[in-house]
Amino acid sequence: MCTSNYPRISVLIPVYNAAPFIAATIQAVLAQTFEDFELILLDDASTDNSAEIIAQFHDKRIIFARNEQNLGIAATRNKLAAMARGEYVAVLDHDDICRPERLKTQAVFLDSHPEIAMAGSWFELFCPRTAPLPRRLLVNLGWVWRQPLFPTLKDAWRGNVLMHPTAMYRRRLFEERGICYNAAYTPAEDYDLVRQALEAGLKLANIPQVLLRYNLHGGNFSLRRKEQMRAADRRIKEEIRSRLTPRPKFFYPYFLVMLQKLRLKFIIGKNNV
Repeated sequence: MCTSNYPRISVLIPVYNAAPFIAATIQAVLAQTFEDFELILLDDASTDNSAEIIAQFHDKRIIFARNEQNLGIAATRNKLAAMARGEYVAVLDHDDICRPERLKTQAVFLDSHPEIAMAGSWFELFCPRTAPLPRRLLVNLGWVWRQPLFPTLKDAWRGNVLMHPTAMYRRRLFEERGICYNAAYTPAEDYDLVRQALEAGLKLANIPQVLLRYNLHGGNFSLRRKEQMRAADRRIKEEIRSRLTPRPKFFYPYFLVMLQKLRLKFIIGKNNV
C-alpha cells in the first residue's frame, strides 16, 4: 500500500499492439513483493484489443491512458516519464516479465547507493510457446545476459551497458538534466538515454542478479527494424567514440559483446538466478 500521497516507484509501460503479452506483464508487476508503486500504461494508438485487456485489471495503482494517434516509442516513453510521480522510475516493456523481487531489490540498492543515478540488472532470455520450435529450443536453454557492475562511457562504446526493461532511475536527476528519449535514435533510443546519462556525469550500476525475463519472441521492435537499429547503434557509438581519449580506432565486434555477456544459468550458479 502507498504510505504517502505519492508512490515510491513509478512503473512505466509503453503499449502498442501488445495483446499476446500485456496481461502476463501486468500480473508480474502486481505480484511484486514491494507494493508502494504506481503502474502507468500508455497505449500508443494500438489497433488490437490491448486496451480491453488492460481494462480487465482492477487495481487502484494502475493508471491507463491512450495516445489519440500513434506517436512512436520515444515520444510515448517521454509522455510516460512526464506522468510519473515516484521518487524512482522503473522501466518495463509490454512483453517482458519482472521477477517478484525486482522493485524491492532495486529500491534497496538505490537507497543504499545514493551516488547511483540509474540501476539495471542481469536478465534471462525466454521464448513463448507460440514461437517456432527451433527458436524455443535454443533460447530456453537458460541464457543469462550479464552487464558490468559499474559501466563507464568506454564500456558503452562497446554496446548498450544497461538493459532498458531492467532500468530504475532517480526521476529528479533525469528531469533536472533534461535527459529524455530522442526519436532520432529509434529503435535504439534506450541506448542513447544511457549515453546521455553517462555524458552528463551520472553514475550507473547493474545489480548482478536476474530480475527480469526478456521475451525474445521474434517480433520484438528492435528485431523487426534491424537496419534502422544498426544505423542508430552506429551513430551512438560514433558520438561516444568522439568523446573518448584516446579515441578507439575500430568498432567493437558484436560477437565479442555476446561472448563477454551471455552465459548459461548453470555456469553462473544459483545465487544470481
